[in-house]
Amino acid sequence: MVYTLIIDFDNKAKTKVIVLKPQITESELKEIVDKKKTKYFRRMLKTPKSHEVHVHSSMLVYEPIMLISGKYSANFYRKASYEINVDSNVKELVFEDGVFPATNFTPSSSFATKLKNNSVSIKLEEHVFVSHEDELVIDHHGKIRDFKYKVHNNDIENYPKRILKKNTVKDFEITEEAAAKKLILSLQSHEKFDDVRDLQENMSIDRMTKVYIPIFEARLIGPKRKVEILRYDAVKRKLL
Repeated sequence: MVYTLIIDFDNKAKTKVIVLKPQITESELKEIVDKKKTKYFRRMLKTPKSHEVHVHSSMLVYEPIMLISGKYSANFYRKASYEINVDSNVKELVFEDGVFPATNFTPSSSFATKLKNNSVSIKLEEHVFVSHEDELVIDHHGKIRDFKYKVHNNDIENYPKRILKKNTVKDFEITEEAAAKKLILSLQSHEKFDDVRDLQENMSIDRMTKVYIPIFEARLIGPKRKVEILRYDAVKRKLL
């Protein structure tokens, strides 16, 4: 089987950066931490009192998620067989220099004979074209996940670079190239080719967006100096 794979990285769209706005105030966060901090030290159905757990430090951290999309197309030749229904008294079909015999030919013109099914099977090749698009959402650990955030104009920061520059930002543990390879594998997985020839596949990365999510982290110290980290999604307004 002749096989050609073309991956177009040169035309990849410029990476877009989006920073989501926190949907909660600092005072609300402090109230939530004070209310929820003891649950992190619950042991054997016993929960410490509020004064036994204190907040050592807290900070807003921006965690990135990558949205990467691309297009896939392929064309190839594959073997195929077509059944053509013909009259009962048709013995064969002649097409140019090819002769294709009928499966149930009979010269009789009786009514019973006419009720019999007669067909011609023609084996040939089809030139097939397929295409589709796909998108992956990859977290900063490099794992594929769902994206459940709203990204409307009123949900994003107007100056994303300024926000990221003055705050703590977690780095991706996966490179853009490695993320692109994950997308390529996903694009290819939609198609299975058996008994084909001259297969040519084309793939391109057409969009890459990095979305930064504000996550509030509080370092808690409880009984016996045990340490726990409270994490709160400041966009979804929920504990992680």
